[in-house]
Amino acid sequence: MAVSGGATRCRRRHRASISATTRMFVAFVSTLLCQSLVVKMSAAEDAVVNTPAVADADPADAAPHRRFEYKHSFKGPHLVQDDGTIPFWTYSGNAIPSADQVRIVPSLKSQRGSVWAKNKVTFKHWEAEVTFRVSGRGRTGADGLAIWYTATEGQLGPVYGAADKWDGVGIFFDSYDNDGKKNNPVVLLVGNNGKHVYDHKHDGGTQTLGSCLRDFRNKPYPIRARVTYYKKTLTVMINNGFTPDKDDFEFCTKVDNMIIPPEGFFGVSAATGGLADDHDVLSFLLFQLTEPGQTPPQPEAEIPKEDKDKYQEEFHNFQQELDKKKEEFQKEHPDVQGEPIDELYESVNDREIRQVFEGQNRIHLEIKQINRQLAMILDEQRRYVTIVTDEISKRGSHTDTGPIDVANQQLGTIVSSQQDLLRNLNEMRNSFHESLRQMGTGQQQNHQQGGVATYESVQHFNDIKEHIHTVRRDLEQLVQRAVQNPGEKVQKCPEVPPMPSCLSTVHFVIFIVVQSVLFLCYIMYKSQQEAAAKKFF
Repeated sequence: MAVSGGATRCRRRHRASISATTRMFVAFVSTLLCQSLVVKMSAAEDAVVNTPAVADADPADAAPHRRFEYKHSFKGPHLVQDDGTIPFWTYSGNAIPSADQVRIVPSLKSQRGSVWAKNKVTFKHWEAEVTFRVSGRGRTGADGLAIWYTATEGQLGPVYGAADKWDGVGIFFDSYDNDGKKNNPVVLLVGNNGKHVYDHKHDGGTQTLGSCLRDFRNKPYPIRARVTYYKKTLTVMINNGFTPDKDDFEFCTKVDNMIIPPEGFFGVSAATGGLADDHDVLSFLLFQLTEPGQTPPQPEAEIPKEDKDKYQEEFHNFQQELDKKKEEFQKEHPDVQGEPIDELYESVNDREIRQVFEGQNRIHLEIKQINRQLAMILDEQRRYVTIVTDEISKRGSHTDTGPIDVANQQLGTIVSSQQDLLRNLNEMRNSFHESLRQMGTGQQQNHQQGGVATYESVQHFNDIKEHIHTVRRDLEQLVQRAVQNPGEKVQKCPEVPPMPSCLSTVHFVIFIVVQSVLFLCYIMYKSQQEAAAKKFF
């Protein structure tokens, strides 16, 4: 016990000495840091006193202040009012507004449409973000869509649905190659002082101030265009529509020393010609930019008390009418009383999950049907191979090495080819079983977690296609061999007994080829139907 107590006292003394040393070291380092900080602060003060221009240059490089201008913007949902108008905007031509978007022109020939802001822009720096979608079934589309900033409100005309000889700037999304140079779809930045006619035959020709090649048709996500006018520089940024990231922009073009009208109207127009696409605008958002160091724009004046009381009364009446309708609904449907009414409607995520689940169920049923057909084919092949093998074994005991050997060799070749066919069919059947198993697992995961089809399912479908192509090649080789040498078999093996008459080789091969072709045609038809249906999501 004495030894252990002495050891404990020694450890305490050692720890005390270490802690004292640590405190001294920390105090020393703190003193050095304080001295260096004082030196740096004095040097910084000298630099500020001697070179004041450096401090003034930093705010100029900062980002400008952005203010959202709701009177120059629109965005869904509830984009259209009850009377069919868009707040602060007007539309004309073949434009069709809805709750979520404005279809500038539908996919019909020779259509023109436009939508223009009612209020004039009076600030000199701005940034516009336009979200749109251009979709069609053809390989090429026409004519295109345009984003405008002009001194006067635009009218319908031949330039992408708007009037010619405009005073301002237009950003054109041209999808048709008029000059035949194979440089479309393209994004063009064209300016005009109100005196020039747009050169349609040469896609702008020398009037274009900047351009970039971007394919904006039939993309999985909407296209986003950001147009910025700041310090006499017009910049166009494009989101290519391959990602849902709203901030993933790519540089398109920039024009320095760009002079535009100090006040103007914003608008979007589109047109179709002999070819047609759906041109839909989902949102138009405008921001006012203020240079760093300047006073940001003040908010608008408070609403007068009379208008405020009027709006409050309208809201109160609307709320009472809504409560009355809820009570009437609950009286008509007593089975849903006590449950939130909002849960009775299907959300967007629930609808997507349900569509994925239903699609996987259809694929599951199709694979089951194909699996049953393959099982029938395998049974027929096994029966045929068994009969041929029995005939070879019966003839194997003969000593004659003449035509019988030749016949045996040919029968052996047929048996080996049939065995290869059986092996390929077995692999296909195993692939189908594996696909069924993974489809069941994917359905459970999608039902529980709300996922989508996995990469493994797509890979298995590719393997199935490869197996089908292999079987088709083998069957074509058998058919060619049977067609090229029909007489030699009759001459070289006259003593070979006739094949069973239940199903001949030629009929079986024709049956397999026809079935394979029908299966491939069905797969191509289903893929086309699914591709055509994707444009509505």
